[in-house]
Amino acid sequence: MQTALGHMSNINLKLLQTFLLAAEHGSFRRAAEESNRSASAVSMQIRNLEEQIGINLFQRTPQRALLTAEGRLLFEQVRKSMQDVEISLERLIHLAEQRKGKIRIACAPTLAAGPLGGILATFKQRYPRSMVEVTEVPTTAALLLLEQQEVEFYIGPEVPNLSDFHFEKIIDDHLYACIPDGMTDGVQAITLAQLQEFPLILLNRTTAVRALFDRLIAEAAIQVHVQYEVVSAQTALAFASAGLGVCIVPRIAMSQTTPSGCSAVPIASPEAHRAVGIITPRGYLHHSFSEQLMILIRSSLTEMQGAFATG
Repeated sequence: MQTALGHMSNINLKLLQTFLLAAEHGSFRRAAEESNRSASAVSMQIRNLEEQIGINLFQRTPQRALLTAEGRLLFEQVRKSMQDVEISLERLIHLAEQRKGKIRIACAPTLAAGPLGGILATFKQRYPRSMVEVTEVPTTAALLLLEQQEVEFYIGPEVPNLSDFHFEKIIDDHLYACIPDGMTDGVQAITLAQLQEFPLILLNRTTAVRALFDRLIAEAAIQVHVQYEVVSAQTALAFASAGLGVCIVPRIAMSQTTPSGCSAVPIASPEAHRAVGIITPRGYLHHSFSEQLMILIRSSLTEMQGAFATG
C-alpha cells in the first residue's frame, strides 16, 4: 500500500479520466468511443494506471471490463474528487465572469473617508469602463472577505500574524492630535502625558487606531479622559472642530486639510504610527484592472506622504 501511495503523485490526470469512463461503461470499447480513441489505446492507459498503482482494477472478459473490489474503491474516490474539481472550476469561471471590468476591494474607514475618493476619481478618468465596488470595513472583517474571495485586496493598516495573506507596506501613518483653537497655542507636537489635560475624542475599540492608542497609553502608564467615542475619523474631526475636545486620528484621515478652528500636531512618541498598505491573499492572481488600481494606490499614497512631510 505504501508503494502504491508513493506513486500516486506521478499519475497523469488523463489516466484517471480514462479509468472513470471505462468503469462507468463497463467496457474499454465504449470508453474508447466516448473519448474518441482506439480500444487498444484505452486498454494501454488502464494497464499503465494499474502498473503505477500496483494492483488490478478490472476483471477483463471478451465482452466486459468489470471492476475489482479495489477498482470499485478507487472509482468511488476518484469520481467524488472529479466532481469536487468540476464544482470548483465552475465557481471560478463564475467569479471570472463577474470580475470582467469590475474590481471589488475593501478599505479601512480612515482611508475611505480620506484619500480613496481622489484615487478612484483618477482611476475612473484613466479607465472609464471600469467599475470599483468598495466595502468599508476594519481589518479583521476585511481578512474574512479576502479569504472568501469576496474582495480582491484590502487597503489598510498592517496586522500581525498574516500567515495566509501578504502585506505590502506603502507608507507610515502617524497619529495626530487635532486640537481646538484656544485649548493650547503654538505647540508643534504633543506628548502622551500632555493629553491627560484634555477631554479626548477617540475612535471606538473596533478600530486599529484605537488599539494602537490604547497600547501607547498603557505602555506609558498614564490615564486619559475620554469624552466621546465615535465610529469614524470624520465624526471625530467634526467634534474637534466644534470645540468638544481633542481628537486622535491618523494623519491620512485628514487628507490635505485641517478642520476649521483646529490645529493638527503629531503625537510625540516614536511608536505613534502604523504601517499602511495593501493586503492580498497569498498566491492570488489579479486581473489587469486591479493591478492598475494597486499601482495608482501605491503612487498616490506615497505622493501624499511626501506632501505631509513638506506641508
